[in-house]
Amino acid sequence: MREAVPVTFKTLRDVIFNNPHIEDERLAIIAGDRRVTHAAFRDRVASVGRALHDAGVRPGDRVAVLMENVPEFLECYYAITGSGGIFAPLNWRLHPTEHSVLLQDAQPKVIIAAAKYDATISSARRDVASLEQIIVTDGELPGCANFFEWSDVPADMPNPGGIDRSSVAALLYTSGTTSKPKGVVLSHGNYISDIEHVASVFLPRRESVNLQMSPMYHAAMSHSTMHLTYGGTTILERHFDPRKALQLIDTENVTFFFAVPTMLYQMMDLPDFESFDLSSIERIAYGAAPITGRRLQQALRQFGNRLYQSYGLTESTSHFSVLTAEDHERAAGSIGKGLLGVDLRVVDTQGSDTAPDEIGEIIARGDNVMVGYWQMPDETAETIVDGWLHTGDLGRRDEQGFIYVVDRKKDMVISGGINIYPREIEDVISHHPAVSEVAVLGISDPLWGEALVAAMVSKSDVQVTTAEMMTYCREHLGGYKVPKRIEIVDALPKNPSGKTLKRELRERFERAE
Repeated sequence: MREAVPVTFKTLRDVIFNNPHIEDERLAIIAGDRRVTHAAFRDRVASVGRALHDAGVRPGDRVAVLMENVPEFLECYYAITGSGGIFAPLNWRLHPTEHSVLLQDAQPKVIIAAAKYDATISSARRDVASLEQIIVTDGELPGCANFFEWSDVPADMPNPGGIDRSSVAALLYTSGTTSKPKGVVLSHGNYISDIEHVASVFLPRRESVNLQMSPMYHAAMSHSTMHLTYGGTTILERHFDPRKALQLIDTENVTFFFAVPTMLYQMMDLPDFESFDLSSIERIAYGAAPITGRRLQQALRQFGNRLYQSYGLTESTSHFSVLTAEDHERAAGSIGKGLLGVDLRVVDTQGSDTAPDEIGEIIARGDNVMVGYWQMPDETAETIVDGWLHTGDLGRRDEQGFIYVVDRKKDMVISGGINIYPREIEDVISHHPAVSEVAVLGISDPLWGEALVAAMVSKSDVQVTTAEMMTYCREHLGGYKVPKRIEIVDALPKNPSGKTLKRELRERFERAE
């Protein structure tokens, strides 16, 4: 198998300004009608970097970025980090009051945002004491500089000096599916190591074309930065549309894309799926949840044996492990064995390795593990112990060394003193032909402590009742694993990473009790 060429950069600045993989005339970014070469992209990064320097941004200063998947987002990422600043992207799907909480925590000197987030900008003016300047990327807002006018000056990239692999590059906020978001501090070395780890599996090259459909304010941005690092092209889509995605794969000869399972399902379920030419695809990465059973067989049939399951956290920069296409045949549902440069273990409560198929917590070690949580030393010390990051995921390792995520540690249900793992029950329910998606969780119960409930989305072309689903569960699960209630819903609440927000479902079920 061809191996990706290792990267030897000292900082993210080198990725743009000292990169032998890049050929200037090749396309770096495609965004709608815009086609940007690597040379033009480098010039834009330098101009934005100079504008940031002139605005007073110095090493260690935070710069918040609030925009969708557009070229300016990547310009800001490389310009901020290359200048020694700390890149702090915000989830554009959050409410302005939620943005305000994160901005007060990050205390940025500058905010660069799309003008449509004017409510967030207004609250930031009022509540963020550190804020000195606001730049908007489209439209006009009173008191804000226009991004293109502000940075439209040919310039050399400023070099403040003193930046190395240990320097802080970014502040990313966790998705908060089980708790309030925390600021994850990532270094230049974290990003560079992560690129090399991931590239060892996905094998990007100059001819590679990545389709970026997931929002870039979280770890999924790694697929675009990996391709840019190796001189390839990335196509930016602001929002996911299954038909548009297939059209782009067909017309732009896409070789790689990442999707959460729901995206793949929506693509596969289009009635004219077979009309699109997908022969250019070499690898499809998916994450946030496994694909097993009927859906896996459908995906293999429609996309071919090109599926790679990604496993990682914000705290791991992006990836800890990948289940390759070849290993899907012998370890479906596994996350793999760990990437090059990453050590994975499954341990008991005493920190000792578990026996094969015994459930424990997955812990990880590698150069891609975060520096820590922003201004949260106690939480950092609880999460990183003796160099090992405790993921909070429960898992097991089989005799062959493949690791399977059983559940989130916080999602485990204790009912009548018995540990129950919702993901196991979800796997059983998902095999029913009427089920598109399902989430199983625990709610408080006066008798048992916790009781199991399930929310499921049925396929549009199949009719099913909750009574039928309860009968199915009794026929396929032990009595203590059968949900007390099953609700059929239109959609499961999810965060932008594609992970189901069980806390919202829990609140909904408990209000109905």
